[in-house]
Amino acid sequence: IFASAPQNVLQGLHIFTYFVHDLTFFFFLCFLPLGKHFHVITSVFNVFFMRVQKGKIKPVMHGVSDDKLDDLESFGVKKLEDFTWKHMLDFYSCADCGRCSDHCPANAAGRPLSPRFITIKARDLMFKNYPLSGEIYKSKLLVEDIYTEDEIWSCTTCGACEEECPLGIEYIDKMVDLRRGMVDEGMVPQSLQKPLKALEKRGNPYGKMEKKRADWTKDKEFKASWQIKDLAKDKADTLYFVDSITSYDDDMQDIARRTSIILSKAGIDFGILGKKEKDSGNEALRFGEEMLYQDLKEQNNEAITQSGVKQIVTADPHAYNALKNDYTDLPPVKHISQVVAQKIGTGELDLKPCQNPEKVYVYHDPCYLGRHNGIYEDPRQALDAIDGLTRVELEKSRDRSFCCGGGGLMLFYEPEEETRMGVLRVNMAAEAGANVIVTACPFCLVNIQDAIKVAGQEGEMEALDFTKLIEQHLF
Repeated sequence: IFASAPQNVLQGLHIFTYFVHDLTFFFFLCFLPLGKHFHVITSVFNVFFMRVQKGKIKPVMHGVSDDKLDDLESFGVKKLEDFTWKHMLDFYSCADCGRCSDHCPANAAGRPLSPRFITIKARDLMFKNYPLSGEIYKSKLLVEDIYTEDEIWSCTTCGACEEECPLGIEYIDKMVDLRRGMVDEGMVPQSLQKPLKALEKRGNPYGKMEKKRADWTKDKEFKASWQIKDLAKDKADTLYFVDSITSYDDDMQDIARRTSIILSKAGIDFGILGKKEKDSGNEALRFGEEMLYQDLKEQNNEAITQSGVKQIVTADPHAYNALKNDYTDLPPVKHISQVVAQKIGTGELDLKPCQNPEKVYVYHDPCYLGRHNGIYEDPRQALDAIDGLTRVELEKSRDRSFCCGGGGLMLFYEPEEETRMGVLRVNMAAEAGANVIVTACPFCLVNIQDAIKVAGQEGEMEALDFTKLIEQHLF
């Protein structure tokens, strides 16, 4: 179009377009820090500084050791300025794409929680805190100002939001810090006060006596065939850490017995702590009860150290996560699915052909085994070692697994929701063509069993623990 234009016209046009480009560039450069597009600048740094280790909760305050926590005047996040610099960088880095909320199980169930708005609300508040004009924002309690109590307590800490975020925004640490602040202010839901007090008094959320922690070993049929060492009296190379739900819930005690049988048949010399074992504290920590968690950890650390074991095995992913990621200076920790897969691989465990080949099985990835600790293949390899077993995959599986909603103290706290998360998961299994849901977590098992009843699929769908399926097929 300008092929025949004179040279001076082309030069003038060149200068004009140069200045238009220059002004446009600097206009948007100045505009970037004033809105969500600021993430264009900050996201590179946010991804660089993102947390590498999953499953671990940030300390109450960096640089303050556990034995100095009593000296702190305040715990957690109460006001905007209490967030860490990384959390504030998270707020500025949000692209407002909504992937976190789209994949949040709590949001899908209709709970009053959207991870996206957890970030957006804080980002908007930060812009108010440092305005270009007008009055400066006066700091208030965040839970009274921009968040609601139900919003913060609705999170199951499953980590689906963090898995989806392309910019490395961390949500779990923020939720835990906000809960720490709420606990410090006495803002604890009524339904959680009883289990938390029971944890403090008895070392378990059920309020049952410590001496009953090993009562699962007293089952007549089990006791007639198997003897379990008490590491307070005997020595063993391996500790089987049972944890509270498997020790005290009558329906879940079968997991402890079957785990013991599997370990025995695998030739593993193991024992239990008995009444010296306390709750792992995984849930107490993530529900903001920092000092309670520290007390539970200290007692367990002392008991484990005194036992002199060389490794720890557990069938509870929540205990596995706490012992592996939150505790320090412990022997190596394994989940029972890892042990089974390893022993099958070496030929030390051999499995019978499938007892119910007409059934279709699907494996549900527990959040604290899969997404937080990357254990996906071991349980699947063990199931696939059962000849004739038909297994299908859920659409939302592995690192994109859908939380059942029953993790930890969520068994005691049920926020308002349109559809139970467990029911949504059961429906997903039905859509995949399965009629048996296998999981390797007692919390998942409790919730999925209950969800099957609520969904009206009793007789059509069954929930089964990993240890039960494996033990049934052992020679």
